[in-house]
Amino acid sequence: MRYRRQGKIETESPEGARANMFGTRSAKAGAMDHELQRYLNDHLAGSAAAVRLIEDLAERQDDPAEANFFHLLKEKIEGDRGQLRQLLERAGLEESAALQAAGKLTAGAGNLKLKWDGLEPGKLGMLEALEMLALGIQGKRLLWVLLGELAPAFPEWQGIPFPDLELAAIDQRDAVEERRLRHGRDSLIDRERRAIAADARSSS
Repeated sequence: MRYRRQGKIETESPEGARANMFGTRSAKAGAMDHELQRYLNDHLAGSAAAVRLIEDLAERQDDPAEANFFHLLKEKIEGDRGQLRQLLERAGLEESAALQAAGKLTAGAGNLKLKWDGLEPGKLGMLEALEMLALGIQGKRLLWVLLGELAPAFPEWQGIPFPDLELAAIDQRDAVEERRLRHGRDSLIDRERRAIAADARSSS
C-alpha cells in the first residue's frame, strides 16, 4: 500500500496495512497474534510427527496397495503443512523452528514405543499408530473448522477454502479409521474368535 508523506510516496508494510485496517494494534491484539502463532505452530509440529510415522508405516506394508495408501496420505498431509505455512505467512506470523524440533523429538520418542510393539500389519504397534493418526487428523479437521470461524477477522486469508479442507480431513480420517478397525481385529482377536465374529457378521 502506498501513501504520501511530505511530498514523498512511501510503501507501507503488510503489518502496517493490517493495523490501519483495524485501527491501532493494541498490546492485547499483539498478544492474541502470538497465541495464534503458537497454535498454528503446534499443529505444524504435530503434522511433522504424523509425516514421520506415516513414512514408517509405508515401509512396513507387505501389500503394495496399502503402501501406496500411506504414500498418498503423506502427500496430502504435506500439502496441509504447506497450507499452514501459508496461513502464518499471510498473517505476518512466523514459523517456529524450536517447535518443529520439539515435534520431531516427540515423534521419535513415540515411534520407538510403536516400533517395539511392531508396526507391521497384525501387530499392536500398527493399531496404536493408526489410532494416533486418526486422532491427529480429527484434530486437523477441528483446526480447519476453527480457522474458518476466525477467517472474517483475517482478510489476508481470503480465498482459502476452509470447508474444503475440512471435508478432505474427514475423508482422510475415515480412510485411516477403516484400517484401524481392521487392524484392531487382526491384532487383538485370535483366529478362532475372528472366525466366530465373521460368521456373526455374515448371518446378521
